[in-house]
Parts: sequence; structure tokens; C-alpha cells
Amino acid sequence: MSSEQTKRTHDEKDELYPTHKETTSTYITQAREIHSKNILIDGHNDLPWALRNGFAMNWSSLDLTKNHQGSKVEGIPWSSLHTDIPRLRQGGVGAQFWSVYIPTSVDGPDAIALTLEQIDAVHTMCERYPDTFEMVERASDVERIFKEGKIASMMGVEGGHQIGGSLRCLRMFYRLGVRYMTLTHNGGPGWADPAVNADGTFCRSAPLNGLNDFGRTVVTEMNRLGMLVDLSHVHHATMHAALDVTKAPVIFSHS
Repeated sequence: MSSEQTKRTHDEKDELYPTHKETTSTYITQAREIHSKNILIDGHNDLPWALRNGFAMNWSSLDLTKNHQGSKVEGIPWSSLHTDIPRLRQGGVGAQFWSVYIPTSVDGPDAIALTLEQIDAVHTMCERYPDTFEMVERASDVERIFKEGKIASMMGVEGGHQIGGSLRCLRMFYRLGVRYMTLTHNGGPGWADPAVNADGTFCRSAPLNGLNDFGRTVVTEMNRLGMLVDLSHVHHATMHAALDVTKAPVIFSHS
């Protein structure tokens, strides 16, 4: 291909795929209108984990009313904060699942305790900013909270290890506002096969064929509670096994 043909091809692509700036100027008004009438639900937000690692779990050290874009925060990925109220509003977020993640390096009673601390952090945030956030108890709350101009807040447990092998803990997490659970994180909970090992390498096999008996019981109990089954981070065998068991739709909360 000649340089002239290459340039012409690039020019044609530029016409097909306008720049972000051009797209924004063309569609931003329409996009905001759509968001004002329809609930945009963000499936996964790691702000509670950033609070633990960058602010020692102290909301007094983090003012969410300020736009923190570009601010450097030590201890969190990319040393930057991705979430604050101005940017949530700018993005038109109507409902948010807050991740109450704890890594698989922590398990048993310690994982349960730290998960409860993450859940408490989300409740405390809602109490600190009542004009912006409100916890959801039932599906109808999402629509009501959105109509009131606030962000409907729910939580997601990002790994089955966080229930410590206890269906009672699963049920209590639901009562506290958890509305989905990711069946595995890296390394897995022992009852579901993950996509990635604890050391970050990809899992080449699925020893449990996706789920063992307890794992299938967990999915069934989540269905009964009304807690979404999240298949992010899981082995493809776990996806198939969960779909074989579940009576309700599943989600992939994040990629």
C-alpha cells in the first residue's frame, strides 16, 4: 500500500470514528438528557478499598464533595482516586454497586470481619452524604431514590471466600445491603474454580468442574435471597456450572 493510500485509509477511518472531543460536543446534551430520565447503574466501584488503603478507613480524611481528578493518593492503584461526587454527577450515575472487596489472602473469620468493616464504610458514607447517597433495601427503592435526585447505593461482595464458608454470613451480608456476590476472586474460595490463581497466573484447569456441592448450594441460596450471582473473575467452567444451577439471571459486574 502506498503512502498516499495509507493516508487516505486513515482519513476515512477518522471520518468513521470521530475523536472523543467531537463526539462529546455532538452528543453530550442528548446523553445527559437520556441519563436524566433513565437509571445508569455502575456495577462495580472500588472506592471502599481505596478508603482502606489510601485513607486508613477514615472518611474525615477524604472529602467526596471535591473533584480529586489528578490528585495523587499513595497506597491505591495508579495512585489516583477514580470516584468523587462531582464526577459521579458528571457521569450521570443513578445507582452504584460499591465493592466491599477483601483479597483471598485473607480468609475465614478475618475475611468476614474485614468484609463487615467494608460494609460499614459504605453505610457511613451514605450517612455522611445523605443528599447524595441512600442505601437500597428493595428494587423499588432504586427508582424512588433516583427520582429524588440521589444515587441509589448497593454493595457487592467480590469473592466467595468472604462468607467464610457460611450461608449464615451470606444471609447477614444480604440483610446489610449486599445485592450481589462474585463467586470467586483470584485464588478462589475452595468451592468454585477461579479464572486466575492467587499468584496471578491463569488457571489451566477446573478441579471442581466449576462448583462443588457447597458451591451449588450457595448459588441456590443466593437465588432464594434475591442476591445476584456475579460471574466476574470465575473460570469458564464455573460460568457453565452456575448457569446450570441458577434460576435467576446472572451478571458480570466488571471485566
